[in-house]
Amino acid sequence: PIIQEGRLGTTFFVTQSGSMEVSVKSIVCNTIGEGCAFGGLALLYNCPRTATVKATTDSQVWGASGIAFKQMLQQNATKHQAETLKFLDSTSIFEGLTKKQKLCLAEATFSEVFEDKARVVTAGEDQTAIYFVKKGELTEYSGGSVKSTGEFVDGSEVRRLGQNEGFGEAQLVSKE
Repeated sequence: PIIQEGRLGTTFFVTQSGSMEVSVKSIVCNTIGEGCAFGGLALLYNCPRTATVKATTDSQVWGASGIAFKQMLQQNATKHQAETLKFLDSTSIFEGLTKKQKLCLAEATFSEVFEDKARVVTAGEDQTAIYFVKKGELTEYSGGSVKSTGEFVDGSEVRRLGQNEGFGEAQLVSKE
């Protein structure tokens, strides 16, 4: 096995090629392939491996030491926070916040990736966040309906939102 359940983990892996099966207590629960990462839980939480991963075909993986993995996570978190603070500083809705308040807000933000044509929110649903476009474009529609398949049909375009534009603040403020 590449990693074995119950053993101490010291390496984070990314699959370059091949196919592998993941098992917990000897029961196969997943199959992973190219581009999939594994082995991070034991490093993050300093605990034994929670699963066994075995190659089912000729496979290649890249490995990073636990130290390098943690450094990479820290660098990524620092980069994310710097990007978020830059965004908060450039957005008028956050003008009145202190640096400390912006730091707290930056720690609470997260990114979501939506595929092309995916619905982000639908009118009438409870909205629990303010959304901002980090990359790409969102289109707001009015009218129309959502089919049982999740597809939106028969709406008319209201506006397009680009980078750093957002929506949802009015709905959150009106809930108070």
